[in-house]
Amino acid sequence: MSLGDGPDDRGPNAISTPSRRSLLRLLGLGGATALAGCSSTPDGSAAEEPSDDATDTDSASDSRGAYVEGTATGAQTLNFLSVDDVPSANRVQLALDGAYALTPEQEVFPLWADISTDEGRVYTVELRDNLEWGAGYGRMTAEDWVYMIAEVFQAESNWAGFPGQGDWIRNDEPVPVEKTGTLSFEIRLPSVDPSFPRRPIMWGAFCMPKAIIERYRADEDQAGLARDEEVQTLAYAGNLGPYRFERWERESAFVAVRNDDYYLRESDDVPEEWRDAPYFDSYTYEVVPEGSTRLSALRTGELTATDVPETSVEQFEGLDGVDVKVFPQAFLTSLIYNQRANGSFYEALRKTEVRQALAHAVDKRTIVEDILRGYATVAHTFQPTFSQWYADEEVTEYGVGDAYSHERARELLESALGSTPYRYDGDRVVDADAEPVTLDLVYPLGSQAVETTAEFVAQEYDAVGLDVEVSGLEYGTLAERYLFNSWRDEGESPWNAGPYNGGPRDGSVSEEPWDLLTGITFNTYPRTPSSIRGFTLRRGGINFYGYHPETDFASLFETASSTVEEAERRAAFTEIFGALSAEQPFNFLNMGVDIVGYDSAVRGPEEVFGYTWNQNTWRLDAQ
Repeated sequence: MSLGDGPDDRGPNAISTPSRRSLLRLLGLGGATALAGCSSTPDGSAAEEPSDDATDTDSASDSRGAYVEGTATGAQTLNFLSVDDVPSANRVQLALDGAYALTPEQEVFPLWADISTDEGRVYTVELRDNLEWGAGYGRMTAEDWVYMIAEVFQAESNWAGFPGQGDWIRNDEPVPVEKTGTLSFEIRLPSVDPSFPRRPIMWGAFCMPKAIIERYRADEDQAGLARDEEVQTLAYAGNLGPYRFERWERESAFVAVRNDDYYLRESDDVPEEWRDAPYFDSYTYEVVPEGSTRLSALRTGELTATDVPETSVEQFEGLDGVDVKVFPQAFLTSLIYNQRANGSFYEALRKTEVRQALAHAVDKRTIVEDILRGYATVAHTFQPTFSQWYADEEVTEYGVGDAYSHERARELLESALGSTPYRYDGDRVVDADAEPVTLDLVYPLGSQAVETTAEFVAQEYDAVGLDVEVSGLEYGTLAERYLFNSWRDEGESPWNAGPYNGGPRDGSVSEEPWDLLTGITFNTYPRTPSSIRGFTLRRGGINFYGYHPETDFASLFETASSTVEEAERRAAFTEIFGALSAEQPFNFLNMGVDIVGYDSAVRGPEEVFGYTWNQNTWRLDAQ
């Protein structure tokens, strides 16, 4: 889950592995790999040989070479309508460009479409006239988009499990979307929103043929859509992306080959380097869970790129054949608390005072300086300090200075537990049966830094009387068993915000119980911070942890989104980020960077925020 290009972008692995181009993801994977929201994409696995037909049929004698990205985790699905994690999105983006990109200068770069407005409330989307679906579905038209938005994104039942439904519902009403021509449609916002084009709504948005969705809409058959062979092989992608699907070996390799029909080659409104893109015969995501194996493969040239852990950067300094680059990024690493009803400590974790007490127990500077070797900055709220919307004066700091103290954490925790079934018995926290409380902390495998952070948290909690059992899982397994949740109570859920928030926290729970989670990173969207509402609202599409805010964030986000006055917008964001730091929906640990090792022949990556927006134009030096 995960997402964002530019300042919200990840490198070759995203939920915290550098991601390929996390234009639309909310979650990422923590550690040396990155994901845009909740997991990561390119994080690493041993490279495999490209397929025999992974060559440029236009000039087979002048091979462009293969790009093999090592990643720690595989994709969940290629059905973008139901899952919003970066590893999955990265694979889909090889075959589907999305509506448009944003440059590091925050300018719209039209891909399938351009977007414009006169006054900031009604936005017109104009599609190119040379976009063709595959599998016989004909031309992409505005009808495909309007149908998908109305029947999937805005469907009252959310039958497809779309996690971003809140973006298309305003004031409990669907945002009106109207076809105005064969290749154009209008989005009529209820109020002015000058930042709309930079939000991960149309920015980077994928589309699916109306005819595919229609097959499953009447019966609201989410499972059927997920199993559809054309969906799971991207057969409908046609000329809509730089590569075409070749094969997908789950938890092993995803291979795409150069698309000789790529629509941008016929476009005269793009820079010349786009007109012969992409510059590789094939693009492979090679899943290698073990970080040391990925690094070895990078040294030997088996991988073109992979994340480099903070602890390994020095190994590559001065090494011929490998360039290590450090990129600013917008993903937040947190210690996430399960406030849904299947945690062993949820009655306590639902209390703000308990979460504040626990925030005193974890030394953030040790994590940043010792575990991450300084390749991160301490975080205190849901925004990086480089954001123009960050406000020091309202942010409450925990886990540093006097606000890091085991003694103080114990005092506050003992007081906060008074109205819960838990209490201190001597120096240990016990439950109503006087049994010591043991918390389950889970994390995604693939990063030594994430594993070490999890173990460090367990030590810190032990110092305040809480036992912690630490477990690492493959990201796919972790997402299915711990992030996804669904209604397990009687009757039907009164609402469903998608796979990460299936309804009220007392009835919608994950398959497996858990208490703490780390290594999943959240996109902070410093360009358009109101995009984080999905993490902070009770019905937010990414609120898998069951947080119920005390602050009226919905109203504050509405103010921040609709006002054209910068002072008013700044005041709203100041209140939002101050309240989040105080309420501690999770313990804000740090804002990291993307550290990526490349074959030294690769040309294109620049160490700026949003560096992957033009990855289709990267090439090898020999070209």
